[in-house]
Amino acid sequence: MLLIWIMTGCSSTRIVSEVQLIHSLGLDLEDQKIEGAAITHVYGKETTQIELLETKSSNLFTILPDFNTITPSQVELGQLRSVIVGRKYAENGVEALVHTLCRDPSIGFRLQLAVAETKALTILKGIRHMQIPFFISDSVAQNIKTLNLPKTNLHIFLFNLYGEGRDPYLPYFVMHNDRVKLDGLALFRDDKFVHRINSKESFLLKIMVEKAKSGQIPFEVTIKNRKETGMLKNLHSHAVFDVNMNESVPSIRVKLMINGQISDYSEWLQLSNPQVLRQMEKELSSYLQKEVTIFIKHLQKLEVDPVGFGDLVRSRSTSWDYSHFKKMYPHIKIAVTASIKLEQTGE
Repeated sequence: MLLIWIMTGCSSTRIVSEVQLIHSLGLDLEDQKIEGAAITHVYGKETTQIELLETKSSNLFTILPDFNTITPSQVELGQLRSVIVGRKYAENGVEALVHTLCRDPSIGFRLQLAVAETKALTILKGIRHMQIPFFISDSVAQNIKTLNLPKTNLHIFLFNLYGEGRDPYLPYFVMHNDRVKLDGLALFRDDKFVHRINSKESFLLKIMVEKAKSGQIPFEVTIKNRKETGMLKNLHSHAVFDVNMNESVPSIRVKLMINGQISDYSEWLQLSNPQVLRQMEKELSSYLQKEVTIFIKHLQKLEVDPVGFGDLVRSRSTSWDYSHFKKMYPHIKIAVTASIKLEQTGE
């Protein structure tokens, strides 16, 4: 009992009404200066307000102390849910930022990182206007669970950043009709942003990097000499990779298997007919195979590897040289096959 009393007396306490908790942090690079912005809660006796803090610093490490100089209460990071950086900041590299975040014991590895078009400050101003302080983290979590975003957080970003043979990716946010919108993924080469992919391409990446149980992709196929458009919803997907190391340049075969569902299709398309259903599955498989092939070739042209093809080659190589693989990556032959089984057609 005496030890418990002593330990309780030595503990450090923070009263919510006496601190400002940062929920979302934004960083931009402008004229070799770092512009910092933060969404915080200010707790009053009767009301709680969302406030936007802004500051400018010559380096990353003084951003938090600078916030404390413009607030009456101490700024705390214990409730930090998301960090978003402007596109220009991301193009110059985020390695120093993730190192800083990892060194802070109050920040968890489930923290969400993101990239903004064009400035992080613009996105945070939009969040303050909507009065939703956790918008970034909640939006990312919802899109991972129900739509096309692959799993992502600080831990996954670090794994992809420092794992040889793979490149990281992050959610990409834009302003659309005065609202903040999640619009695809930012692709990185090492720690530098190089390209944005849209929601459709995010789905193609998602079904290759994880066993996905969500996501949807628009399609256009030809059935009985008639064009049919619609939306394919993923119920469960699985990817298998086969690496051939017998030649000087490795070759990889990607096998995609999807259990899916389509709805709101034309009345003339009778999916209750087994023959029509099989034809639709065949056409959708061919369509997905073509789209994934185009997407992979685009990644090779950009020289970015978010799928982790390099990691697959490394795991099967006795003489791994990452610098050599980077030169070889755009020329690797990657063949794709897709198999789609339709369920719950609504008839």
